[in-house]
Amino acid sequence: MENKVNPNLKSNKMKEEELKVGNTDNSSDNSINDIISTIKDKQEEFTQMLSDYTSSTKKTLIDVIETDDSIIIKADLPRLKKEDVEIAISEDTVDICAEFQEEEIVDTMEYLQRERSYGKIRRSVKLPSKVLIKEAEGTFKDSVLTIKLPKLLKKTLRLKID
Repeated sequence: MENKVNPNLKSNKMKEEELKVGNTDNSSDNSINDIISTIKDKQEEFTQMLSDYTSSTKKTLIDVIETDDSIIIKADLPRLKKEDVEIAISEDTVDICAEFQEEEIVDTMEYLQRERSYGKIRRSVKLPSKVLIKEAEGTFKDSVLTIKLPKLLKKTLRLKID
């Protein structure tokens, strides 16, 4: 019988050396992975902060409520008067437009923090069902716009069969 040495088998000493080398590579890999993980976490935080900022300054917060016979839209419009708001209604959409005026900056004032936004806003709400446009009602109280839209109820005829 002939003893053949399998080249794929390595001595224990060679395996130990590779493990030692591998450990140092592993620790540097772990460090790089930690750095990448930290960067990704910070990127997610930044993206969330940016999203929060843009959504809070550009979007008017609304609720859409549906009852059996109507659809009610409530919109928060702080710092506005009812004269500053325009509403356009179609059978299946409501558009709310307004403009926040920038406050006059006086030379003697210095902002320490400035978060309130200004400019034009527009929210378009797709309605879940058709509404009676001519019967829509709106109120504006305590910076909350409330629009009540009666639904267009389909009339059905009960057919009597002889």
